[in-house]
Parts: sequence; C-alpha cells; structure tokens
Amino acid sequence: MNRMYDETVAVVENRPLTGGHFLLSVHSPRQAQATRPGQFAMVQLLGRSDVVLRRPMSIYDVKPAHAWERKVAPPGRAALAGLKPGATGTDHSLAIIQLLYKIVGRGTRLMAGLKPGDRVGLLAPLGHGFLAEEYLGHAQEAEEVLHVAGGIGIAALLLPARELARAGIRQRLFFGGRSKDDLVGLDEFKPLVKSMVLATENGARGHGGYVTQPLETFLERNRHKKYLMMVCGPWAMLEASVKLAHRFCHRCLLSMENRMGCGVGVCLGCCIRVQGTGHSAYQRVCTEGPVFWSEKVIWEKENIAKT
Repeated sequence: MNRMYDETVAVVENRPLTGGHFLLSVHSPRQAQATRPGQFAMVQLLGRSDVVLRRPMSIYDVKPAHAWERKVAPPGRAALAGLKPGATGTDHSLAIIQLLYKIVGRGTRLMAGLKPGDRVGLLAPLGHGFLAEEYLGHAQEAEEVLHVAGGIGIAALLLPARELARAGIRQRLFFGGRSKDDLVGLDEFKPLVKSMVLATENGARGHGGYVTQPLETFLERNRHKKYLMMVCGPWAMLEASVKLAHRFCHRCLLSMENRMGCGVGVCLGCCIRVQGTGHSAYQRVCTEGPVFWSEKVIWEKENIAKT
C-alpha cells in the first residue's frame, strides 16, 4: 500500500491556461515518487482562517527534477522556490507534482493567486487510483482503451494514459467541455492516444453537444469490438457513460468525486452508494475510491462540492 505524506511544499509555477484553468506545480519529491495514476491530493491554503477545509484535486502529472532549472534562492528562502521549467539538471528522480484546476469557487480563486516561492499544505498521494494490476489484463484483451473526460475530469486520466502507452496499449480520447477553452491538456495526450474526439456544448470545437453523443456513435459502429473505458467528469456524464458501457457490454472504470472533508476516510462525507447491504452498501470516494468499477456503483443523484 502506498504511503501518504503531509507536507508543506513550495510552489514552483502556477500557470494560467484557458477558461479559468490553472496548472499548479509544486516541489515534493516524496509525494511525487509515491504517486500512482488516478490518485489525488488535498491542498491547503496556509495562513488563511477563512478557508478551513483542504481542496481535493486529482494529481494530473508528476515530473522529474531535471525538467526544471534550479536558481540560487535568496537567504531565508527555500532552495527550490525558484525552480523554473525548461532546463536540464542532474536530479533525475520525480520531484514535481502538477495539479490541474479551474476557478469555480472561493478556494480555487485564492489558489489562482499563488506565486513561485509561496507555500501550500499538501496531503498526498491519496485514494485507490487506476491500478495496473487491476485493469491491465482487461486492457490487453480490448481493442482499445477509451478515455472519456468531461471538463476538469481530464486531470485524472493523463497518468493512466501514459502508463498504458508504455505498455503498448492502443488508446482513444473522448473529451468534452462547455466551450473550447475547457479543452485543456490536449498536447499532453497527443503522443499517447491514437485519436481524439472532441465535443463542446456551444459547438465551438468538435461535436456540438455532450461528449457521450459521439461516444455512443463510436460504440454503435464498433459494437462487435471489445473496449475498456476509463471515465472521469461530472456526475451526469459518468452515469451516461456507464449506461453506454453496460449497453455495449464493455468494462468501465470510473474516477468519482464527491463532497470531501478530510480525504483520509474519517469524516465519511464522501460516501457513495455501491452494491451491497448494510454498511457495505456505502464506500468512501477518498479511500475505497476515487476509482471504482462501474458495475459496483449505484446511481443516485449527488451534490458535487465546488472548490
């Protein structure tokens, strides 16, 4: 079982992307090296009594230290506070954790103001992610792995896609958002997948409408082939994707999210309904999840917390 660490870490970059998205990079070697695909982190804004709870965020990527340039830090500052992307170095171990997020509430709006050298609390890596020992056999038997992402849900799928690419598994990405500005991270996926099918609700790029519509068309046209699906996104998109997976008899892994207070299974605030009776009819997204096999989940409307 992977270890989690509670660290105070230095921000090395907080890069603005399109549509209010940001890519936050922090230096934390122990956490980066312990991370497995599909796990998440709880981010704490330090020194703010008005923001009490940590924010749960999927770990988007982990990077080696040699992807960043070391600068000489001023006296009293962390030696790594001035890390800058783009240069090579001598440290080849993983040291950088990247979190992809979007401004949707007070907490993420404050996060957008973080600058290199600032410090945040980071509890990571957390949760039961996309574990190769559980899905790789299904992926090898499938024609392709289909990644289905809605909005910021793309953040949970990069690391498993990279792991599958290293194993030589064919992959395809279905990615939807409200507008073209929500389709972030495409450059990272291009070398990993055979093709990408994009959708926007306002019709600005790709299919006009929900991403599950071109997914349904694809599955219908290839109904005699076998796929493994990996899905992350809003609750309605997850449910629609699962219905398609079950209709066409494909195995499906879901990265779920729900209201979350502690991230370590104590508060029970993130429980979802699963197959079972009594206490076993509920499991925690933060510990038994966030990744579940789709046939395990019972679909009830949940209120997803905005962070």
